Amino acid sequence: MQVMTSTDGDPAHVRAAPSHPDPYPYYARLARERPFFRDEINGWWVAASAASVAEVLASPVCLTRPLSEPVPEALRGGAAAEIFGRLVRLRDDEAHGNLKDAVAGALASIDLRQVSDIARGRAAELYDELGPVRDKAWITRFMFALPVQVIARLLGIPQRHFGDVMGWLGDYGAAAAAVGTGIPTATPEMIARGHRGAKALLDLVGTLADDPERRGPLFDALIREATRLGCDDKDVIVNAIGYMIQGYAGTASLIGSTLLALARDPALCTKVDADKALLRPLIAEVARHDTVTSSTFRFMARDGEIAGHRLRQGEMIIVLLAAANRDPTLNPDPDRLDIARANRKSFEFGAGAHACPADKAASLLVEIAVGHLLAWRVPLDRLAASLAYATSGHVRTPLFKD
Repeated sequence: MQVMTSTDGDPAHVRAAPSHPDPYPYYARLARERPFFRDEINGWWVAASAASVAEVLASPVCLTRPLSEPVPEALRGGAAAEIFGRLVRLRDDEAHGNLKDAVAGALASIDLRQVSDIARGRAAELYDELGPVRDKAWITRFMFALPVQVIARLLGIPQRHFGDVMGWLGDYGAAAAAVGTGIPTATPEMIARGHRGAKALLDLVGTLADDPERRGPLFDALIREATRLGCDDKDVIVNAIGYMIQGYAGTASLIGSTLLALARDPALCTKVDADKALLRPLIAEVARHDTVTSSTFRFMARDGEIAGHRLRQGEMIIVLLAAANRDPTLNPDPDRLDIARANRKSFEFGAGAHACPADKAASLLVEIAVGHLLAWRVPLDRLAASLAYATSGHVRTPLFKD
């Protein structure tokens, strides 16, 4: 096994990397020097190169959860377990294929022009609702609010519940992430809030499932596709919530990372501001260059070989999507942000059976959010000075504070 060059200032380990100010030199060295290795101190395997990441994501032996623990023990006994255990992205059971087709088919059936109209209208409303002082903290509130509330409207959730829904999503997400990754350490109160948030989400979305007069087009499409494919009714409710879960963390983070890219390159910002058509390739390149989903996880279903190494049943692999995106075998000159990059390749939205089907809708929401923030002349030039990254073991979320 090759030994990675020691460098001061590296993250303590791969799970600490998403919150690090600049983990990319570390990621790049891992991709080059330790493409697939076992972290003996922490007891997990790490896939870092593009080749090993692709192999793990495509392998039927690598599951999203260990066979012995489909739901983390700490979440059992409450509503958070009901959501966690039924989300299609965390399942490899017999129901996965049809449920994934229903979730993806519903998204594909929604007219992106309708999504755009709703997003632009909601952005204009948020401009006033979030208050008159459009400072850096205002930007953070906006980037979290817009994606979730657009998805909520597509599901049919009344606007009066938007604030509550965001709080419930935050509570559930904090508990699920802490239990799943150990970062931050889960506390009894955090888990209790997660159960309460999950229960409220299940109750609210469950009432919409039974009321076709109130359901939005995305929920209607999901029910239609799920019925056609014979999916369980509870799975439908949970995966309607799953659309919002993804919007809360992933889409908001990509908005923030795109703003940072513009803030750090005034010439690029001027160019994009003058030609909003450049937002789309910019967002695609930011997703590769400053990857939001820094890592994901897989567990061995049985003993087997991955990337030339023998692994045992139940062992965990941390799949470093961010490192693979900085692998020069995937993209030449990977450390350069290049919005005109030819043949761009990225693992931001995953690959294989669990690839995210919301890439087009998510990118559109980011494009609309950033376009509005540029038009409003929010203080991008001061973003870097107020930057902190949310504590997370797998998602890189920039937060801007005054």
